[in-house]
Amino acid sequence: MGLSPILALTIYVILAVLTVVLMAILPFILAPWKHSIKKKVSFECGQTPLPSREQEFPYEYFPYLIAYITYAIIGVVVFISSITLIEAPHLAERILIFFGSLSVGALFIGSMLRGLKQRLRYEGAGER
Repeated sequence: MGLSPILALTIYVILAVLTVVLMAILPFILAPWKHSIKKKVSFECGQTPLPSREQEFPYEYFPYLIAYITYAIIGVVVFISSITLIEAPHLAERILIFFGSLSVGALFIGSMLRGLKQRLRYEGAGER
């Protein structure tokens, strides 16, 4: 005797809402209430920032955003394909070829991101 789909969905929704509420309330319960001056001081890799360093390092997040969105879409496609494989197992070869080509593309993108050069912009470099 299994759960009916409506009961399973209801339990899932209740657990999802309880998880969100718990994650929102837990920081207020576990966080220390005593305020200190050390919390307001900015740190740089755990150290006090150097006063001579005023230029921020502009990090290029855009390629990583594109890679994340790509992997999120692939995750949805994998989920839909797994449902399709349950209903039509004769499509397994085509789906494996598709995911193989996606894997080769992902390996290529991963190898290109490692060599990504970050661009540094010095606005007042000639004034020193």
